[in-house]
Amino acid sequence: MPCVALALVGCALGASAQSDPDQRVVVTAARVEQALPDALPSTRVVTRTEIAASGSSDLPGLLRALTSIDVAQAGPLGAQASLFLRGADSRQTLVLVDGVPFARADFGSASWQYLPLEQIERIEIVRGNHSSVYGAQAIGGVVHVITRRADAPSLTLGLGTQGTQHAAAAAGHRFGEGATATVVSGSLSLRRTDGFSARDPAVDPTVNTDRDPSRQAGAGLRVDQGWANGHRTQLSFTASRTRSAYDGYTPDLEDMLTTRVSALALTTRHALARGWTLQAEAGQTRERFDDPTNVYVPRGDNRVRNLVATLGWDATPGQAWQLGLESRRDRYDDPFAGVRERSTDSVRVGGQGRVGDAGRWQAHLRRDHSAAFGSASTGMLALSHAVAAEWTTSVQASSGFSAPSFLDEAYAAPGAALRPERSRQAELALRWARGTSSVRAALFVQRQRDRIDYDFAAGGYVNIARARNKGLELMGEWPLGPGRLGAELTLQDPRNADTDAGLPRRSKQAAVLHWNGEVSGWAPRVALRHVGSRRDSSFTDDVLPRRTTLALGLGREVVPGWRVLLAIDNATDSPRPEAFGYTAPPRSAQLSLQATLR
Repeated sequence: MPCVALALVGCALGASAQSDPDQRVVVTAARVEQALPDALPSTRVVTRTEIAASGSSDLPGLLRALTSIDVAQAGPLGAQASLFLRGADSRQTLVLVDGVPFARADFGSASWQYLPLEQIERIEIVRGNHSSVYGAQAIGGVVHVITRRADAPSLTLGLGTQGTQHAAAAAGHRFGEGATATVVSGSLSLRRTDGFSARDPAVDPTVNTDRDPSRQAGAGLRVDQGWANGHRTQLSFTASRTRSAYDGYTPDLEDMLTTRVSALALTTRHALARGWTLQAEAGQTRERFDDPTNVYVPRGDNRVRNLVATLGWDATPGQAWQLGLESRRDRYDDPFAGVRERSTDSVRVGGQGRVGDAGRWQAHLRRDHSAAFGSASTGMLALSHAVAAEWTTSVQASSGFSAPSFLDEAYAAPGAALRPERSRQAELALRWARGTSSVRAALFVQRQRDRIDYDFAAGGYVNIARARNKGLELMGEWPLGPGRLGAELTLQDPRNADTDAGLPRRSKQAAVLHWNGEVSGWAPRVALRHVGSRRDSSFTDDVLPRRTTLALGLGREVVPGWRVLLAIDNATDSPRPEAFGYTAPPRSAQLSLQATLR
């Protein structure tokens, strides 16, 4: 499979180009708006059009179909899901919702499986150390979920196998014109499924083999208010409630988890003088869960609050600087651990710009201070140079850190003062672009130290472990026939540097090919994904076998504004799991009716 992906990437160099360049805008790579081709870090954008055309039922399924990111989910809709960027732990990958950190302070990871796709406008994925831009938990990279901005009213109704039903509606309206216009949009979604048995009875015959159903309801609201030229405020709110069954460790027990997540973000941007802007951000993400059959943690409440002030200066045309102050408050509460709180205050400075006609640069320095684990300093420097009309090289070096979670602190070894995990990464990349065709190849190497691991001799968690990773990433997209082909390939070797064992649930090879076309009014879609074998956990020798899946889709506009979409996931019904002991998502099909009313 990797060979096939490499061959197709090579074919891209001869693919026909289109005249309109890629005008997608990203904000995550440097915390400022820039055209996607100008972003120096490895950046991928999943658009609303791709989300709607995918037919995916949840965020883990979407990332499986469109990216080479390692994803592991322990069951159907709502089941615990992990993602691994560049071999880093899932708790070392920062998830943002409209710029606000979305994380469980107890585990240190994000419950991103509860974000309904119907509330998402686009997803920006930046790979590699970004702690100097965003702080802790960005060692592997950043996944930025930007919520829905609906304009015309839209409606989606669908039915599928496994008793799946879903409905969604969105609408928006503009009040006024020009710089003082008000734009309001909102969305609602409902999804239910009878699911499948999360645990695999072939591995453990004592597990509950009945289906594990899920119910999810979501809502989103967005308000954009202009005050005058150069003065604008945005408010966004999204929330969901997911009630999902799962298979615990007691046979025949009906385990049911209810989770409520929400994200509130307020951003206001103002022009102070020529070349000077001030942007203030305030936000909160929250996750509350009830798990009555869990005798250890029957309920919990996680909350992250973030305040940011950024002063921007456009020094010269093509040269921009930022000075930012941030204050983050993490809070976790459960019946046994009680209330745990942590405050982190940060200062950062960053800039980007051009060097002559062929060069670009981006640099960041950041200092984070926490009363819990002390201070951490991080930095990044990236340079690029256009060596020819269609070829650009870039080099990047960065450092990062990951803060101890509340769980790490609660079970730290007696007398141990946990320190942040540290990371360093270097990257060398080559990009080819012609019109709307592009291919990016990146070689990277990463080293981690002071990793937090359990020490049986010390009787708790201490900073004892190290890790390393090196690899090659390829990303490309180009016109192919009556459609557009995208490809991603990751070849890497993530290992425990002390034992030389492979890090769990990270594959050495992962590749995905996805093609969307338009043929005589029909819109076919094909997504082929391959993931190599990998260890399941740090405590066993169980190996997860390589897994290849095929997703298919077919859409057609039946009357103006009304489309039907058939989506088939895991069309070959591969039984190979993403997590040992848990059932692989079986073949499923969904038929949807999508309407856009203008």
